[in-house]
Amino acid sequence: MRDLDQTILGVILAVVSGIVLVFFALFYHFRYRRRKQLHYKDTVRKKFFKKSLSMKETLSYFSNNWDLSGKLVEEVYTDRYEHVEEAYIFNIEESHKLSSFSKIRLTVEDGKYIRIRASWRESIPYSIDFRAKKSNIEWYLLGIEIPVMSEVYRIFTQSPNIWKKIFKDNIILNRFLDVHKSIVFIFIREEYVELLVLDERVAIDLILTVLLIEEAVRSPTLETKATKVEKLRCYNCRDFIDPTEEYCNKCNSPRPICIVCHLDLRITEMKEIVTLPCCGVYAHRSHLNKWLKIKSQCPNCLADISDW
Repeated sequence: MRDLDQTILGVILAVVSGIVLVFFALFYHFRYRRRKQLHYKDTVRKKFFKKSLSMKETLSYFSNNWDLSGKLVEEVYTDRYEHVEEAYIFNIEESHKLSSFSKIRLTVEDGKYIRIRASWRESIPYSIDFRAKKSNIEWYLLGIEIPVMSEVYRIFTQSPNIWKKIFKDNIILNRFLDVHKSIVFIFIREEYVELLVLDERVAIDLILTVLLIEEAVRSPTLETKATKVEKLRCYNCRDFIDPTEEYCNKCNSPRPICIVCHLDLRITEMKEIVTLPCCGVYAHRSHLNKWLKIKSQCPNCLADISDW
């Protein structure tokens, strides 16, 4: 009986030892494979970053292409509070081809990245963020899918339908696709544009592409469906109403108000007033634009207006 117990114990020890050996074999196999992958990535990285960027050469490139002069700032911080030794600030005149911006800040980081932050002279109504698909950084925003673009970028915006419409433009789409390998991120925000790239030429091309986007974004997004108003009609009897009167002369109903802000529509604001075709209510165009950035439904009848 004792011999049988020793035999069973020996078998158990042999099985456990085998499992341990298999575990260590797998561990070292994957560790070696991982080290090999990292070595390969490091080799590719060194090859890719063979050219080290210098502030002097980069500044010369941008100055020549943009025909601009500015000033050197010896110590700045990026939005992520990373210290940068120096940056160059270009102040843009209104007569310049880049006059959509009031100021452009240029920095070179780690000898590998070019960071450009350009402030809009006048804010734009919509924003969008692009990050390279290969990035491992998790975002708190929900991403959207744009055909083809989503294959190489992670895309985040609160106004997806507007941007899907803009990226139907093949010129803008192809410009973004052509340079995606050299892009870390692009932020097109309401007050500024910021981009981090690996090449001077890509940065120049992107700035020009952003100006095309700005033109599309600033175009009246509601022109095709929200109609300009020359005279107001009473909501009740549909008779024309004098904007200077508080009530309709025909049915004594209160005068129309902006469906978004609920304030009076004044005669001095007629150029800014539009009517929605879904239910005929009035609104200030700027207020309706802000509404559409948050919701895709008519503020009155709740009709879907996501394609406006």
